[in-house]
Amino acid sequence: MNKTIYIIITLLTAACTKEKSAIANIQEINQSGVGGTATFTKTKNGTRLDLEISGAQEGQVAVHIHEGSECDNINGAKAGGHWNPTEEPHSLWGAGAFHSGDIGNIKINKTGYAKYVMLDTLGRWTIGGEKTTNVINRTIIIHSGVDDGKTQPSGNAGGRIGCGAIVG
Repeated sequence: MNKTIYIIITLLTAACTKEKSAIANIQEINQSGVGGTATFTKTKNGTRLDLEISGAQEGQVAVHIHEGSECDNINGAKAGGHWNPTEEPHSLWGAGAFHSGDIGNIKINKTGYAKYVMLDTLGRWTIGGEKTTNVINRTIIIHSGVDDGKTQPSGNAGGRIGCGAIVG
């Protein structure tokens, strides 16, 4: 009997402490071959992004959160523009004023793969929080080029080659 109660309490405690998360399954745009996942997880230190990209060309690609909640595999237009709830100029993450969707440039290896981890300690992202910080019902876009961190409004990052709708 005591063992059964202990197991039930352990299971209930684990269920109550489960971290909030949201995920985007990234699909190719215009037959680019790009795919991957973006997982946002609430941690005690902020919201963490775990990003995996596959099928891209070796080099660097820009990644942004966009304001739309849908993707399309033709040109990615349904994703809308960069997510910028604070109405700041485009830049790179943490560089003075920047869009909340300005994730940055990700290095792709020679096999077309990248793994990237980022922790938002600035309070720009939440999972299910206020509209100005909630990443759910947004999209994550993989661009074909490098974000220059200055060209407005999108960093001259190139075409859209991958898109994933962020769901909770």
